[in-house]
Amino acid sequence: MKLYGVCKCGNCEVVAEGSIELSTLVPRICDCEYCQLHPSAVVSSPNMAVSVKAEASSIYQAVNGSGQAVFYHCKGCNQLLAVGAIFSGVSLGAVNACLFGNSDQFAEPISIQPWLLSPAEKMARWSKLWGGLKICYA
Repeated sequence: MKLYGVCKCGNCEVVAEGSIELSTLVPRICDCEYCQLHPSAVVSSPNMAVSVKAEASSIYQAVNGSGQAVFYHCKGCNQLLAVGAIFSGVSLGAVNACLFGNSDQFAEPISIQPWLLSPAEKMARWSKLWGGLKICYA
């Protein structure tokens, strides 16, 4: 599988690659206040690698909640591109499924509440769900 996506304004591109079926990827919609202000449905798999490609001036980073994860947004349209964290020196993350034109091929979205988890529980969960994440500045 190789998926290409773009943010609403076209300034940022994403590529997701992996040996997985789209129908097995379950978009996760977080119900926290931050995520409700930045609507998204993130998908990931340990068997998936995500690359975000944009000019350095086109992406801004934000932290939320426990401050463990970095949220990457397009400066032009404010759309969430990906979320990630570093695990033992390796960048892992999830990508916003709304960036892909064929997002209807994913599994049915589910609601999640990571803000109910402790910082250790979050890291353990993310390390099992997330795949490689690379931010490529042009």
